[in-house]
Amino acid sequence: MSRSLLSDERCDEIKKEVLFLYEECEIHTYPIDCFAIAQKLYYVLRPYSSLSPEEYIEALGIDQDGYSKVEFNPVTGMNQYVIYYNDSAIIGRMRWTILHEIGHIYLGHHDNPDDSLSAIEEAEAEFFAKYAIANPPLINISKCERPEDVEVTFETSRTASIFLFDYFQKWLRFGPREYLPFELEIIELFQAA
Repeated sequence: MSRSLLSDERCDEIKKEVLFLYEECEIHTYPIDCFAIAQKLYYVLRPYSSLSPEEYIEALGIDQDGYSKVEFNPVTGMNQYVIYYNDSAIIGRMRWTILHEIGHIYLGHHDNPDDSLSAIEEAEAEFFAKYAIANPPLINISKCERPEDVEVTFETSRTASIFLFDYFQKWLRFGPREYLPFELEIIELFQAA
């Protein structure tokens, strides 16, 4: 989805949500561990390989990479968030997908009883994943000098590393001259480790 669907103000709100996520889940090292985040937030992860053949085909029909939804757990008698993901994808793509789905849940996209997600919600989840997996302050302090450095340091796919490094370069060129307060908090969180 296009970032242009989101205002600068909404992007800043999502960046702060990522900071809250890091703090809540005690994330202070990279590469960002999406599996640990899901576990700490009590989101259930279901790899496509664990599904029956019929469920697997249905999952691929919903999305080749993954999706999330609210499901009733008969054992607890409560609803739970479940993230289905294609575990045959390369690890970088799989991690991005899981963070994208965590973004949907964390940003409250499943709070609406209507199960369909809007284009804006998709853009928000995509921006959330991008910022969570390797945001410009972390790329900067990790001293990444090219997309390949991002790919290795943050365990992203090759395509994502190019996209993230381009975003980092724009942040350097057009962003504020000094770190914003929430960016400083992100840096302090990771440098303290």
